[in-house]
Amino acid sequence: MMPDLLGYEQKDAKTFVLWAMSEAKNTETTELPSDLFMEILSWIPARALLKLRCVCKCWYSITTDLVFVRLHQQQQRLLPEVTSILTFHRHFTNDRSLLSRLDVVDAPWVTKHVAVWHSRPLLVVSPPCHGLFCLYHSSMELDVCLYNPTTRKSFSLPHNFTSVNIVLSDFCLGYHPVSRQYKVIHTFGTRSTSLVMEVLTVGGSTWKKVQVSSALGMLTLLNRGRPSATGTMYWLGQRNLMEDAILSLDLESERFTEVPFPDIEHQHEIGNNSLIEMEGTIHFAIHWFAMEDWMDIWMLQESGAHRVWIHRFHLRLCALPTGVGQVERVLRPPIPLLINQGKILINDCRRLVYYDLASNGLQHEVVFHACDDFFAFVILDSLVSF
Repeated sequence: MMPDLLGYEQKDAKTFVLWAMSEAKNTETTELPSDLFMEILSWIPARALLKLRCVCKCWYSITTDLVFVRLHQQQQRLLPEVTSILTFHRHFTNDRSLLSRLDVVDAPWVTKHVAVWHSRPLLVVSPPCHGLFCLYHSSMELDVCLYNPTTRKSFSLPHNFTSVNIVLSDFCLGYHPVSRQYKVIHTFGTRSTSLVMEVLTVGGSTWKKVQVSSALGMLTLLNRGRPSATGTMYWLGQRNLMEDAILSLDLESERFTEVPFPDIEHQHEIGNNSLIEMEGTIHFAIHWFAMEDWMDIWMLQESGAHRVWIHRFHLRLCALPTGVGQVERVLRPPIPLLINQGKILINDCRRLVYYDLASNGLQHEVVFHACDDFFAFVILDSLVSF
């Protein structure tokens, strides 16, 4: 008899794996219709499914099928409990890059190493898309690849992208839900133009130049591209020291445009701007210079070509750790990461802090504290591979 998985928890996945292995000793096939069996498997976390692939040839075939991988990705988005928090540390003293997964069951969270790379120059990682990262060296001396930390598999990209006489080179990954295509975007600058862009459809062999207007070509990108669930990539750019811009690339049409800023009440006040993806949508956050302990967050509502910014949160940030001054919060501004069950997770001064949204951040809990700087990513474990 198959275990009940309707009340899903991580322990249920382990029960399912043990049941599956015992059942496989008696038969190579399942008594359930294949579509129903695929539906059941799609609710199991990716790391548990990797173990199920070893049960029998039938199950390996099901869980590696492209249709199942897409279904699994779709179903897992409905289970916020299965998101993973990854941290990426770069240690300059010993040329080491470290990717770790946080055990988020109990606070304080504990790191578990996923991968360690020893190389000079150090590695760079892009924001994730469907559980995948772009992984590359800042000098681009070695391969640029897509890396899945769940399966620990990588896929090298064609190396015929522009790599001579360029500066500020970055890569990022996006996905369009209609075309079902993954695309890697390479952004860089040249001596004459601050912003040049080329795109590769994953599985193809040619990088295609994106048409960038002369006005947008003079902007400097401040962050790596952020994917949204609608199939659009977003960047924060800079016109000058006092003026930022929000830029977008439609991954289907490959049209590059500027997005209007949110309607900010105090336009004369400035702060640290950041662009992030949460809940599948793009959010814009401002950490104010005049009010160091406050942050405002807007959400971009997309409907075709129509875009509207909606103000969501006005948060009071918690006190800084002992010995840390406000200047560090200005130089390394707090970055929102995740909204989950009435709380928002923010990366702030080498800490991950959960804030209660109902109290506008007055109630909080520090769930992770590191000794050095790190990048934090929220990913959905996936089986996607190429």
